Amino acid sequence: MTSLRFRRPKSPPRRAFLAAAASCALLPIAAQAEPALLAPLAVPIAPTPGSIGAAPDAVREDAARCLTLAVAYEAGNQPRAGQEAVAEVVLNRLAHPSFPKSVCGVVWQGWRRGTGCQFTFVCDGALTRRLDDRTIRAARMVAQAALGGTAPRRVAGALNYHATYVQPGWAAALDPVGRIGAHVFYRPLAGGQAEGAAIAGQAAAWEEPDHSVIARAWARYRGVDEGPSAAPLLPPPASTQPAPRPFAPWGLPLRP
Repeated sequence: MTSLRFRRPKSPPRRAFLAAAASCALLPIAAQAEPALLAPLAVPIAPTPGSIGAAPDAVREDAARCLTLAVAYEAGNQPRAGQEAVAEVVLNRLAHPSFPKSVCGVVWQGWRRGTGCQFTFVCDGALTRRLDDRTIRAARMVAQAALGGTAPRRVAGALNYHATYVQPGWAAALDPVGRIGAHVFYRPLAGGQAEGAAIAGQAAAWEEPDHSVIARAWARYRGVDEGPSAAPLLPPPASTQPAPRPFAPWGLPLRP
């Protein structure tokens, strides 16, 4: 996730909570966070999967693909609860007035800038790496449940998260909800603003990807149900590169 500058809250940040979260093992979110942090917001943020279900086929398909990719690349190595939490953050942003108005717009926020992506996998080259079929299948199940409204709530109101091995500057200005696996989740303080949100009262121009961008990103996984797909994830480079030489371990000769 990217970093923006925010005004610090009047109350001191809960650093004690963050220190405890960094050392705890995977537990249900309620067992890790202070009860006060799990209290409902004055204006609850709730996903609206019904509106997605009523959208045209191409929009529903793109939403499922974008959410699947986000879950897989952001949390594919995490337990299911951690994957569900990432999907929940995407849908929380979708329902929030200060974020893009489509699932793919949320996931690809900032993608044209190359830096400043809210979900780093769309900008850092991760999409050039094909994940294994099991990871994609698991992420797709999580995405489908989230979009269908049947996924459990893991991080109520959370709009941001970061990996436990980093400490971004924006975290001190947010309210920590808790930790699941390798991610710590946050929601805005009362009267505060989430990292990456549009400034209140100012119009935001969201650079949402079109269908062709999403299709290219998904191309490598189109045949995931039938086995690995040979389709390239991104268009081939303009220049022709020489074919890579076969790998010969420890200099051993290759058999014809």
